[in-house]
Amino acid sequence: MLSKRIEGLLASTAIMGVSIVAAMPGAVAQEAPAVVSDQCTLGVDCPAQDEILLDTITVSVNRTKKAPVNTLASVSVVRLDDATKPAMTTYSDIFRGIPGVKASIDADDPGAAVNIRGLEGFGRVAMIVDGARQNFQQAGHGPNGAFYLDPSLLEEVTVLRGPVANAYGSGAIGGIVNMRTVSPSDFLYDDETWAVKSRSVLGTNDGHAETGVTGAYRFSDRFAVLGSFNFNRASDFEDGDGNAVLNTGERIGAGLLKAEIKPSDYHTVTLGYLANNFDYDRGARTATQYDVDLYEQIASARWEYDNPDDKLFNVNASIYYTQTDKDETRTTGTYAGLGQSFDIKTAGFDISNTSRVDTGSLSHALTYGGDFFRDDVATFDASGSGGDLYTPSGKRQAYGAFIEDAISYSNWLEIIGGLRFDGYSLDSADASTDGRRLSPKVTVGVKPFEGTIAEGLQIYGTYAEGYRAPSVTETLITGTHPGSANFTFLPNPNLSPETAHNFEMGVNYARNGVFAADDRLRLKTAWFHNRIDNFIDAKFNMTGNWATSTYQYVNIGQGTLTGFELEAAYDAERFFTSIAASVVDGKNDDTGEALATVPAAKIVTTAGMRFLDRKLSVGAQLESVFAQNDVPSTVSSSDAYNLVNLFANWQATDNLSMGVEVRNLFDKTYTEYLSDEPSAGMSVMFTLNARFGG
Repeated sequence: MLSKRIEGLLASTAIMGVSIVAAMPGAVAQEAPAVVSDQCTLGVDCPAQDEILLDTITVSVNRTKKAPVNTLASVSVVRLDDATKPAMTTYSDIFRGIPGVKASIDADDPGAAVNIRGLEGFGRVAMIVDGARQNFQQAGHGPNGAFYLDPSLLEEVTVLRGPVANAYGSGAIGGIVNMRTVSPSDFLYDDETWAVKSRSVLGTNDGHAETGVTGAYRFSDRFAVLGSFNFNRASDFEDGDGNAVLNTGERIGAGLLKAEIKPSDYHTVTLGYLANNFDYDRGARTATQYDVDLYEQIASARWEYDNPDDKLFNVNASIYYTQTDKDETRTTGTYAGLGQSFDIKTAGFDISNTSRVDTGSLSHALTYGGDFFRDDVATFDASGSGGDLYTPSGKRQAYGAFIEDAISYSNWLEIIGGLRFDGYSLDSADASTDGRRLSPKVTVGVKPFEGTIAEGLQIYGTYAEGYRAPSVTETLITGTHPGSANFTFLPNPNLSPETAHNFEMGVNYARNGVFAADDRLRLKTAWFHNRIDNFIDAKFNMTGNWATSTYQYVNIGQGTLTGFELEAAYDAERFFTSIAASVVDGKNDDTGEALATVPAAKIVTTAGMRFLDRKLSVGAQLESVFAQNDVPSTVSSSDAYNLVNLFANWQATDNLSMGVEVRNLFDKTYTEYLSDEPSAGMSVMFTLNARFGG
């Protein structure tokens, strides 16, 4: 099945790629392309042009900073101010163009979960905001685990796919999503003391209205502060058939305060506090309706020491606290006016250091460190819904340490070896459990064609293991399902942790001057095979009578996920294009059935042109999603669909920019896989930004 899906995906990708190349100006035979020098890839002595995101220096799998195109792992980065993409006002927008990644969002809940390579929920994907883990969970029909953050506060999002980034802590057998909010150094130009920027967004269909302001002040070269505030209102949207989708509106207020302090040369301390308030109605799929008020706050402090002349110490350390309080009040039925609450507090820290040494002809980057976090879950229910039973109270802590050595020989060979120790404990009034494990990692990367026309091609292979402890909910869930389907939830304090064994082979390619003197091509592609032992999945035992049927989280034995990903970008100054494609196949090896959380295969192609001295960018995006028919017997399949988005971004003056986007141009009615509600029909989005500084 996977081979057929990959063949179909590759064929579609090839057709689109040939069409794109044929349309490129100057797409004829040229002289041998020039290899991308390390300096240019790192942003030094490069032409003054828009940055290709695969060149963006960002956090890498071992907590050092590196460009994705030079990383021996599947890494992608998104900048929210990217003028070569449609506006990113939702998490679906942010993750749409990343292969193997999908934002899982219930229509009636603005919280976002992220699915990476078919894995989601209960911490399988580690969500990190400014170094702080986001571990909120609530049992329900949607993803078990979501984060609540207004995306307008974000500057950059980095996604690391697969269990290769164990330097970021325990549990991330699917991958890492590292989100960074805007900082004073991002916002202020080098010659500015102060700056203020206003942002307005208006949208049709759901009456989307958003306004925000960001301001920063540099007191000295050692101290700068920033504040950002945003307010967002939207009503229920309509699908492509013009039908209103119940409870899809929301009201959001968000704020961010940040300070950057440089007590001495090469030392930076960043203090941050952000708060979000979400107000919305929930219950689109049932007769039970709730008014929801959710408040989240994140406090973080980070210290970085980065002296290029100091080979022994390059330190990153952070401490953080996340609190999410979700209060739901019944608005229908016998228990109207009564409520339930889901509160989780997460506190933690991490520290790492990189030492760079040479031994003969080998260069070593030795990174080592440790981390710890603690979850405190408290739930209460007076609404008669059993929320405190399905999402039980309890405490969990996870801790670990790692060491990783990146060894380089000349310019063509890189070997990375690493080892991580993980431990956890889980405690409640009814049960307690713990566990520990060592997880290895080894990567080999080569550039076999140095000095030839194929210079710039890098091939790598990786084997990495990951470890995820059971969550409080998976271990302790209990109670009876409400309504006529009154089956029983059973706890399972004997759950074993999940262990991932991931093989990956990948190719990186970076060249300048491919078809024209000033063009650039970047490409990353990978094949992976992730076997998960003791995979935890829900088992529903239907006896023919609801009252005697049961639902319990169990170790199914083994699950296997296999897939292929492609990410490429081409920029020829006036013309730009990118493509992201992925296909994943997941199986329950005990039963032979598909795993329920594997998303449909997709291809996202974006192309556009620049005008008016590069101040105006116009483009189109085609998202092609394949049918998902390989599903377990208890899950409905989904149909294929194609969406077309148009966008334009105009930097009218140094202080004024405008944008317009047409989403779902042909008003397509479609429902995403694992969603019970259709998505929005056509809408038009207008943005206006005004900035002043001095």
